[in-house]
Amino acid sequence: MVLPPLFRIIGMVLLISILCLIFPVMAGDKYSSGQPDISAAIVGSNELHTGEQMELTIALSNSGVFTMKFVDDGAITPDYLPTTALSLSAGLGPGDSPVQITADPQILGDIKSGDVVQATFPVTIPDSARTGSYLLSLTVSYQYMDQATQTGIDDIEYSFKTVEKNLTLPVTIRPAVTLEITSVDSGDLNVGGEGHIVITARNIGSDTGKETVFVLEPVGNSPIVPYQDSIYVGNFAEGESATLSYKVSVATDADPSIQYPLKVYATYTDYQGLPAETGYKDVSAGFSPKVTFAVISDPETLNSGKKGEIAVEYKNTGSVPVYNAQAGINIVDPFTSEDDQSYLGTIEPGDYATARFKLNVNGGATMKQYALDSEIRYTDVNLTEYVSDPIKVPVQVTDSSGGDFILPGFILILILIGGGYLYYRRKQM
Repeated sequence: MVLPPLFRIIGMVLLISILCLIFPVMAGDKYSSGQPDISAAIVGSNELHTGEQMELTIALSNSGVFTMKFVDDGAITPDYLPTTALSLSAGLGPGDSPVQITADPQILGDIKSGDVVQATFPVTIPDSARTGSYLLSLTVSYQYMDQATQTGIDDIEYSFKTVEKNLTLPVTIRPAVTLEITSVDSGDLNVGGEGHIVITARNIGSDTGKETVFVLEPVGNSPIVPYQDSIYVGNFAEGESATLSYKVSVATDADPSIQYPLKVYATYTDYQGLPAETGYKDVSAGFSPKVTFAVISDPETLNSGKKGEIAVEYKNTGSVPVYNAQAGINIVDPFTSEDDQSYLGTIEPGDYATARFKLNVNGGATMKQYALDSEIRYTDVNLTEYVSDPIKVPVQVTDSSGGDFILPGFILILILIGGGYLYYRRKQM
């Protein structure tokens, strides 16, 4: 049976009403316009100094706003907002400045409107940089959702735009003291000794440092230990040089084949009357092997129960001369002595000097070779006093009773031979 048109219309209205009760109409947000607005600024001071290595931190903010937003029944809210910068990356460049930047661009991720993120870049201001105002370049690239088209009840197609934006960051390179190390001399140093590291530094910067203090810092677990690590020089003008002599000691276990690293820098008061500090300069210092000595003479022989003098020849086996050298011998049983010191004077590397000691050997001493400890006290070129490591001195002790009859027995043999010869001659005659 075919229903009249009026009944069909009434039925359709009822069906739609029932469907609306079962599936309520949903409202969604729609955005007709808006996009990210990225800006950047240096965190902290934007003043740089020549010769400085530092990290520059940059804050990036997104201040994008919606220009129109409305709610549409039956529309789906997009997953992306048009004001969100997606996959943002930032790369810092020198711009018109002499600043050296070697870092790659940094990926900072998604930045919503109202958010702020930071990126840090290592930078170097070369010693030759001229003072003045400059602009660093910051290139940012990102995507944003440009359009969202609903293609079904629950489907949306997105359209994205890619943006690359060049920003500038103002910086000022202000006058500063910049160090150039022209020489480093550690020629009088040796392992286990004391001496001086002499450094010549020149101000190649554009400021005169007032109340300038130079500081020497060993690096890591260094065997070099400064007695005083700072030297005051006062005014340090542009183009001026300063010679700095640091007294240091060197550990006994230091390796003379290694150049050990050190850092030099200066603190000063700048042209504005503010405290300032130069960049660090890397230097290194080496030293000669430890001063050593050796006994090169043959063992001396002494008789038990007798007095005698021994001559000991010492050789300087080190690489530097020693001065005011004096040898001493350690007296132990069965020896005694009233003269256990001997002056040697100056001994050049590879040269020899002879010490003489008067020893008494107790009666009944065991017949054998003894090894007595000796040492040499000396000064270096700076008149610093040192004591050598123990040096063994061999001394042979023999029986005095056997020794007394050696000469008479020999004479007796000569007399017998001579008498026999005379007897033979007379018999022949």
